[in-house]
Amino acid sequence: MDVSRAEKIAEVLKTTKKLSENVQKPATVKVAPKLLTAKPVGPAAVAALPPPVEGTAFLRILMYIVAGLLLIGLILLGVDQWITPVFQRKPGGAGYIPIPGVDATQLFWPTLKDVNDIVIGAPPKNIGPGPHPLVLSTPNLEGQTNYSITMDVYIRDQFPQDLGNGQDKRIFFAMGTTPTTYTLTAWLANDKNTVYVTAFDSDSLQESVEFENVPIKKPFRIGIVKTPYAMEGYMNGLLVKTRQIRSANKVPTASDKIFAPANIVAGGKTLSQNISVLRIRTFGYSAESSEMRGRMSDLATVDDFNPPKTV
Repeated sequence: MDVSRAEKIAEVLKTTKKLSENVQKPATVKVAPKLLTAKPVGPAAVAALPPPVEGTAFLRILMYIVAGLLLIGLILLGVDQWITPVFQRKPGGAGYIPIPGVDATQLFWPTLKDVNDIVIGAPPKNIGPGPHPLVLSTPNLEGQTNYSITMDVYIRDQFPQDLGNGQDKRIFFAMGTTPTTYTLTAWLANDKNTVYVTAFDSDSLQESVEFENVPIKKPFRIGIVKTPYAMEGYMNGLLVKTRQIRSANKVPTASDKIFAPANIVAGGKTLSQNISVLRIRTFGYSAESSEMRGRMSDLATVDDFNPPKTV
C-alpha cells in the first residue's frame, strides 16, 4: 500500500470519528421559554391548577334541583290541561294543588275591631283634611247582577229584644243606601229562632229565603248567591233553599254600603242587639256550591267573637 492511500484512509477514519462524536452531543436550539417549561406531574400538577370557585358544587346542585322542578311543573301543566285538573284555581274547585294569588273575592271584618261600614265601589277620594279611619270598600260588587256574600254570625241572646215600636226584625246585615233603605238584609225574627235573607227591588218588594233553628251562642256561616232570576241561601257551606226571583232585580250601586251591625239603627234603637258579624266576604260572581263548602275552613270561632278583655 502506498503512502498516499494510507493517508487517505486515515483521513476518512478521522472524519468518521468526529461525526460520531457530534451525533452524541444534543443540538442547541433556541425556543420560547414557555415551551421549555416542563409540565408538572403529581401533586405539583394539582397545585398548578387555578383555585376552584367557592360554592361551585352547591350552585351545580341548585341548578339540577331547579331544572327538576321546572320539568315536574311542565309535566303537571300538561296533565292539568289534557288529562285531569291538577291545580285548584279556587277553594272547592277541581284540582289538588291550590294556586295562590288568584282569589278574586274580598274579605272584611276579620276581627271585631275591624268592623266598620263597607262602601260599594271605590272609596271616596275627598274625605277632607285631618286623620281619618281607613275606609273599607268592595268594588267587586258594584253594578253586578250576579254576586255572592258570606258572613259569620254569632247570636248571644235568642230571646226577644226591645227594638222599638213596630220592629220585629233583628237586622244584623244591611246593604243599601241608608241603614233603613235596603238592597239586601239578613235578620233574625224577634219571636223565633229563624234567620231570613231578604232581597228588595226598586219598588221595595221583598223576596226571602229562611234558615230555621239556627245555632245560638255558636258561630255559623250564612251564604247568599244572588242572580236576576234566583237567590240561594247557604248555611255552613250547604245549600238550604233556593228562591226564584219574580220581581225586578236591584243591583248594588256605587255609594251603597254594607253597614256595620252597630250602625243599623231605626227609631234610636240598634236592630242588631246581641248579634255580631265577622268575616264578610264579597264575590263579584255567583259562587258554586263546591266553593261555598271549600271555604268553610276559616269559620270564625267563639273566641273570635268573645276576645279576652285587655286590662
